[in-house]
Amino acid sequence: MQVLACVNGEIVPIEEARVPVWDRGFLFGDAVYEVFRMYRGRCFLEAEHLARLGRSLRELKFEEHDLGRLMGRVRATIERSGIREGTLYVQITRGVAPRSHPFPDPPVPPTEVIVVRPYDDGPTQRAREAGVRLLSLPDLRWKRCDIKSTNLLANVLAIEEARRAGAFEAVLFDHEGLVTEATHSSILWVRDGRLEGTPEGNEILPGMTRQLVLRLTESLGIPFHAAQVTLGQLKAADEVLLVATTSEVVPVVRIDDAAIGSGSPGPIAGRLHGAYEAAVRAWLAREPEVPARPVA
Repeated sequence: MQVLACVNGEIVPIEEARVPVWDRGFLFGDAVYEVFRMYRGRCFLEAEHLARLGRSLRELKFEEHDLGRLMGRVRATIERSGIREGTLYVQITRGVAPRSHPFPDPPVPPTEVIVVRPYDDGPTQRAREAGVRLLSLPDLRWKRCDIKSTNLLANVLAIEEARRAGAFEAVLFDHEGLVTEATHSSILWVRDGRLEGTPEGNEILPGMTRQLVLRLTESLGIPFHAAQVTLGQLKAADEVLLVATTSEVVPVVRIDDAAIGSGSPGPIAGRLHGAYEAAVRAWLAREPEVPARPVA
């Protein structure tokens, strides 16, 4: 088992991966990315992640990218890594050109990076069992959070402040005091037996795990309603949940110094994570495992 990178089709150990200094992703954050969760060597919600990647590319006016070729490289990298349970990171930049703000004219080839590495779910599982605390912070991100770009400095600053305060994540609120999302998770909450979440729009990322969870609520008979709430209303919710590709479903038991509900993980969080795990098992039963062929 080995952490590998594939840079423009060349698969190498991560320590040997190189990107030129003039790359626009390095200079300007002129890039988009996706993170996939891997189970038994397969990418979960692959089609959904690819669709979002394609949308991000279009919204940032990238040249058309061959996503079929990309996924061929993804599968080759996974197979050679020998990693079965892990994460897959894909980043596409606008390419390499002397530093200048306008797009290169004529366009240059994009830089495509794929990284496969193992993921240990143990710490997150313990967080699911105990519940986590969030720190509330102003949302200082740009106005197109629906695009999964690599411009994440505001997210980085917020999660760093949260971690220094001993919190698991940061929940963000806009200039009107309305909750948007967390730094790298979608946020949902329960009021009066109904699951709620911020309406999709430019202020939040259309999360793949959030969308799956909302589909699962139908089979569980849990109603969902898109709603905007203040931080105070969120703290008064019966349950609060974080949902994300790697961490799946994590219950929140405290925001700042306020206990959520009983101060322990709630029943709907448990039901939703159980349904999520069942969805993964059902998908794995339909999808053959990718054989491992570790790099010599």
